[in-house]
Amino acid sequence: MVEEPLRTAVARTVDPDEVVRFARALIAAPSENPGGTEDEVAEVAEALLHDLGASTTVVRSEAGRPSVIGRIGDGRRPRLAWNGHLDVVPAGSLDTWSHDPWAGEIVDGRLVGRGAVDMKGSIAAALAAAAAVRRADADLAGTLEFHLVADEELAGTHGTKVLWTEGLLDQDACIVGEASGLQLGMAQRGGAWITATTFGAAAHGSQPHLGVNAITTMARFLLRLHEVVPDAEHELTGRATVNAAMISGGSAPNVVPDRCEVDIDRRLSPGERDPAAVLAPFEALARDLERDDPDTRLAFAIREWTDAAEAERDAAIASLARSAVETITGRRPDDVGFTGITDARFYLNEAAIPAVILGPGSLGDAHTADESVAVDDLVAAARIDAVVFTDFLGRR
Repeated sequence: MVEEPLRTAVARTVDPDEVVRFARALIAAPSENPGGTEDEVAEVAEALLHDLGASTTVVRSEAGRPSVIGRIGDGRRPRLAWNGHLDVVPAGSLDTWSHDPWAGEIVDGRLVGRGAVDMKGSIAAALAAAAAVRRADADLAGTLEFHLVADEELAGTHGTKVLWTEGLLDQDACIVGEASGLQLGMAQRGGAWITATTFGAAAHGSQPHLGVNAITTMARFLLRLHEVVPDAEHELTGRATVNAAMISGGSAPNVVPDRCEVDIDRRLSPGERDPAAVLAPFEALARDLERDDPDTRLAFAIREWTDAAEAERDAAIASLARSAVETITGRRPDDVGFTGITDARFYLNEAAIPAVILGPGSLGDAHTADESVAVDDLVAAARIDAVVFTDFLGRR
């Protein structure tokens, strides 16, 4: 009788009920960002890791936000990191939900709850994969490290960035389990948060002709905002985008407003690294508007900058991930671009660690009321992770 390959034997030991149980436990511990902390869910994650035989360390940012590192193995190489974030966006008004966002109910084969897809469900799948490796007594040669981090939803300042600054990103490869539809995310956009300010001149509201309305000026600018995006398209992430996200202006209903501010989200394509080059089209548009109306005054400032990132498509972790997806699903995954910003950039850009984005569910279901992910996709992700863990780390 031919012995079953270890990689498929490990995948077969994944317990679907365990995947759901882990996910429900994580969802039941709210960790809204902004508005809360990750302490409660970090305790749940640490307990689950201990049950898997992992040693754990809690790393806190200066603000006290916790990230949990779980290590399975004795530290020998190869060392594989699996990164997932413990924070979730706020649930918002409960009236918009058909189900309790913290209950983790199963509805028509889908797990419903805040974080189901982004990304506590994926964390549960990876933990269940590690449990399957343990049950199969695979005795892997390398070391698996879980980086379950804080604050990804607001740029990772208190999470993966802290691991980087503390010198804890030194693995040989990384999987970031964000929702990729079980395709292989090989590039991701970055982001520039830009504050645009228009300046006017205050006047009595009954005599607007004596002032310069900063809100009207901003309106003219926003109607042409699409012009600031370059025509170039990246092969995986497509064309860059721009979105006017928040606006404020004016002081009273009976005063011509002398100032208006808009916060703009300009998503960056891989290769866009020069802030001045990103701002240049904004400034060109402002000059064009000034030619039409000499009273127009605009200023721009980049409030926050997050680099885009791109992985090497022939990296070993990418090849193994493709093979694992094909083994479990029967299809070869596509190399895709990730439109959102993920913590993969810290591994790829700062630490020069090969990394891929690979996780269950669709980004389109994230941040929504009744956020959900198919249980079958969670189980498939667990089996894929189990195969990757086994293939990358090898048998002792």
